[in-house]
Amino acid sequence: MEVEHFSHPDHPLILINQILGYSCELVICSGCEGPIWGPCYSCTSCYFFLHKKCAELPREIKRRIHPRHPLHLLAKTPYEGGYECDRCHKTFKSFVYHCSFCMFDLDIKCAFQPGFLEVDSQAHQFAHKDHPLILNEEQEYHGEGVVCSVCKEPMSGPSYRCISCNFFLHKKCAELPLEIKRHIHPEHPLRLLPNHDTMCDFCNETCYESFVYCCFVCEFNLHIKCAFPPCIDAADQNQRHQFRRLLISPSLKSISFTCNACGTDVDDSPFVCPMCQLLVHEECISLPRNIKTALHHHPRIIHTYHPQQCIESINNYCGICRREVDTEYGVYYCPDCDFVSHVNCSREFGDYATETAGQSVTDDQFMEPSFRVVREIKHGDERIIEEIEHFSHQHNLILNDKVDDDLKCDGCMLPISTPFYSCASCNFFLDKTCIELPRQKKWQYHENQLILSYNQHDLFSCDVCKQDFCGLRYTCDVCGLWIDIRCFKSLKDSFKHGGHDEHLLNLPADRKNILRCNIGGRGVPPSLADDGENIPHCSGCCVSEESKVLLKCAVCDFKLGMKCATLPYKARHKYHDHPLFLTYINENDYPCCIICEQDRDPKLWFYRCEECDFDVHPECFLGKYPYVKPGGVRTYPAHPHPLALVVKTEDYILQACDSCGEPCDDLALECTDPNCSFIVHWKRRQCLKSLKG
Repeated sequence: MEVEHFSHPDHPLILINQILGYSCELVICSGCEGPIWGPCYSCTSCYFFLHKKCAELPREIKRRIHPRHPLHLLAKTPYEGGYECDRCHKTFKSFVYHCSFCMFDLDIKCAFQPGFLEVDSQAHQFAHKDHPLILNEEQEYHGEGVVCSVCKEPMSGPSYRCISCNFFLHKKCAELPLEIKRHIHPEHPLRLLPNHDTMCDFCNETCYESFVYCCFVCEFNLHIKCAFPPCIDAADQNQRHQFRRLLISPSLKSISFTCNACGTDVDDSPFVCPMCQLLVHEECISLPRNIKTALHHHPRIIHTYHPQQCIESINNYCGICRREVDTEYGVYYCPDCDFVSHVNCSREFGDYATETAGQSVTDDQFMEPSFRVVREIKHGDERIIEEIEHFSHQHNLILNDKVDDDLKCDGCMLPISTPFYSCASCNFFLDKTCIELPRQKKWQYHENQLILSYNQHDLFSCDVCKQDFCGLRYTCDVCGLWIDIRCFKSLKDSFKHGGHDEHLLNLPADRKNILRCNIGGRGVPPSLADDGENIPHCSGCCVSEESKVLLKCAVCDFKLGMKCATLPYKARHKYHDHPLFLTYINENDYPCCIICEQDRDPKLWFYRCEECDFDVHPECFLGKYPYVKPGGVRTYPAHPHPLALVVKTEDYILQACDSCGEPCDDLALECTDPNCSFIVHWKRRQCLKSLKG
């Protein structure tokens, strides 16, 4: 085996596993200046040797004798001549652990526990090198006062014995591993070394055993008893761990540790899994593996002790409280997205998932589809649905992948995207994402089931974004919640938005709470609840969100109201040839809206055509009712002709309302007969009431 070593950069070193001798002289280690009797590294080009232990010394250590700074291993003294060890006050010219700030030095023998450099065999071999030990598997009595030479406990059970010296070892002590890892000291492994009345860092008592487990980097020490503690009170087995309570020192009522299941710092008597050395406190010994929470849209979240091993892309912020998550300890995570949450947050807002035959049973498994398949094509395992019957339309809808830029989806009122379904008989279109929405849905933010409904002619106000809309909507029959499909699709625990792509945006827990069902009274949507908080301005439009539902960035001060969060990324204007794109950064030196000819705030979002340098305010571009589709035929008893919904703006010659006499400068119902000029306000109840006779 050939290695490069920092102390001898000119040539590589070769591992030699035999005793060396040159002209009957001892071979001296260049690291510790001691004789070499066992395995060592040698340079074949020059007279340079290192003990195997000296060659594998850590480059940096921490010691209680010098706690202020770490000590760094140097191949040569930093001073002229030799150096004086600050522990034994002897002079050396070889390896030194040195602090350059304090000019503090330790030779390598003083830097480690006595016997560290000599340990390279099993426990019983370095405990008794003079004679062979005989194994006795019988549970025999060894006599009064006979104790194990390693743990100093009375002899019982299988043991090793030296017949010549009357030397005894428990079989379990003779077979102790030379190196272990423990969660109480996760930074480095612990090595089994001869003990010299060391203080145990777990129980704070002096170790009287012959050997002790030590970290030679940090000087952390563990009793053998504390490294392999006895256990009592077997706990419920969960997640394939059998937790048992640790026996701790009688002088201690509890110990301080961090629970591996939830990451909480506690003072308690811990439970341990003997197989993997997980430490948990009592509340976490029967932690449910699966939890179903109303604050996340997927069916279940799963607990893991090792997030970095189980989760490919770790979200560092809790999806419930939005505080940072320590991924060194247990969390709940969603297997279908990047949602993670603190264990305590998940327990507070979650219910146990029901499991049958190893699978989680959720409400989503019983969702009723909103369409019926009329015709489909199968290509191997691929299934293409060509024709459907949707509850929102009287005719069948055909799959289409050719889109006109002017088309809008009749479900969400956003520009259509491929693939989509269209009616061959009339001007009706639905996005594939709207087609796939279920008729009934258990929403993660609402206790009662939501029902999907459609109305082309009537207008509703969304309780989330407070905008008028028509098309598909989800409603709650208990509290009267109305939510348009745009907001329903956009509301997630966390997602990336183009207006703030450096960090994830999250729906805060307090904002989720105001979406919960107000069972006390129908017609009072939860978004109207007065939670006593002043809602900050949206970073996209600088307007306070009327509905109080907004998204926040957990890292910076960015906030986004639902009105801006659901703006279409691409749209067209009737007076412009090219599509305009939602833009978040102002690159124009003279920001001005082309439509209203007013200045724009350079910090706020706008729509832009790059080809024509055409910039407009979102409200000027989209209009007052971007999610309302004019048209549709309505008949009323008080008028002989059908009426259609129209949007009257300053571009039109405004007519007086035939009911109240005032100009119709907003939504209105206009007669479809070209010879009739009848028109009434849509949003005034008295005007609409006059149509009913």
